[in-house]
Amino acid sequence: MRHDLVVIVPGIMGTSLLHEGRDVWNLSPEALAGLLRPGKLRRRLMLPEGIQDNDPEGESALTLGDMIEVPRVLPGLVSHLGYRDLLTGLGIQPSERLAVFRYDWRLSNRNSAEKLKVFVERRLALWQERIDRLQHPDAEEPKVVFLCRSMGGLVVKYYLECLGGRETTRTVATLGTPHQGSAKAIRFLTGRFVPGTPRWIREWLAEVCGTFPSLGQLLPRYRAVLTDSSRPRPLNATGIADKLSLPTATVEDMFRFHEQIENNRIRNDQAEKPGYDLVPLGGHGLPTVHGVSVVGDRIRFLSSFDETGGWQGDGDSTVPTISATPAELESTAYTHWFPFRHATLANEAPVLDALRKICQSVEVKKYLATDVEFAVDLPDFAVAGEPMEITAPDADPTLDISARLLSQDGHQMLADVPLLPDGQGGLRCELRAPAGLWTLDVRSRKQGVGHRDAVLVTSADASAPLSE
Repeated sequence: MRHDLVVIVPGIMGTSLLHEGRDVWNLSPEALAGLLRPGKLRRRLMLPEGIQDNDPEGESALTLGDMIEVPRVLPGLVSHLGYRDLLTGLGIQPSERLAVFRYDWRLSNRNSAEKLKVFVERRLALWQERIDRLQHPDAEEPKVVFLCRSMGGLVVKYYLECLGGRETTRTVATLGTPHQGSAKAIRFLTGRFVPGTPRWIREWLAEVCGTFPSLGQLLPRYRAVLTDSSRPRPLNATGIADKLSLPTATVEDMFRFHEQIENNRIRNDQAEKPGYDLVPLGGHGLPTVHGVSVVGDRIRFLSSFDETGGWQGDGDSTVPTISATPAELESTAYTHWFPFRHATLANEAPVLDALRKICQSVEVKKYLATDVEFAVDLPDFAVAGEPMEITAPDADPTLDISARLLSQDGHQMLADVPLLPDGQGGLRCELRAPAGLWTLDVRSRKQGVGHRDAVLVTSADASAPLSE
């Protein structure tokens, strides 16, 4: 039985950022007027030049508020409906099993991943204590199921592959995560917004958002730029960044960020580090910017390239289908597709139903016939305080077999002892128990197969007549 911790990792605008209790990224009409005026409120959103992977100091250091549950919008760029439906729709019980990672989404995703590591270690330890108090003897060692929206998936991937997160992770579900980046990020960083966006919004968004390292790491890593060449070119091709007015350092950092994840993933696989289930969910069927055309001084954002350009496609209006699928899965066929916009993906009923099934996953192989078998000799009678021997004559030591003594109802565990090699090609251990009727459970932790039986343990006096 699994009792994994479920961790929600939101994306951009997923956490409110506060100064003296005031939400400084509140884009309500009333608050927007304050942001547009030059002054402290506007400067607090901006990050210092050259911050890289560090934390801000001074007036740009903001306090984390709650995960945002109501709609938020960056005009012409990003929107989402909040996370209220996700929180209530999952139905996770008990409440301690659900954790929300709040973070400053302006900062580098490396920085956020470091904080995620500390957060997971603390919350997983607290959840383990909770399981112990609930006395779930049949529960597997709890791990983490990540539900990541948008950029949150990149934070988690860096934690998994670069910071040792594989050890604690069972499943990663990404909702509209731009695994290969998004051409919309070019709009963020250059001020080239959707036609019709008021000039005053364009100016302050470009000024503020251009200081966020996280947005640079959302730039497309795939071939996204069409020039006079017949084939799309990547952002790090000679002269492309200059033509788009993108800082070279920002483009280089984006490629370096993804290369760190990919190189570490390969090393982790080669070292046979624990794996995890990767379940991407994406939106499709909507016009979505895939790339940019640069011809002379004219720059156009494209939803597809023509026949000579190579690819056409759709997406969720923000993330193209080619980016919603992780590169290691190699094909969009492995992604679960839903006909919803990026803004609503985490709130739609079919998506919530899929996420509930992911959180409540059952390991199918436990219900299938298996070639991994081992015989066990279990006693059905023992004397209190005296050792009772459990043996597995021909069992493979790599099966990691242990013997557990449980109460009749299975909720209380008295002992959990590994079976060790007996020098004769088998495994054995000894258990001692007080008088009572107990359940003896001998199981392979690695394969989940085993044997269970009842054992009667009597006191020494009660057994005396039987031994005469």
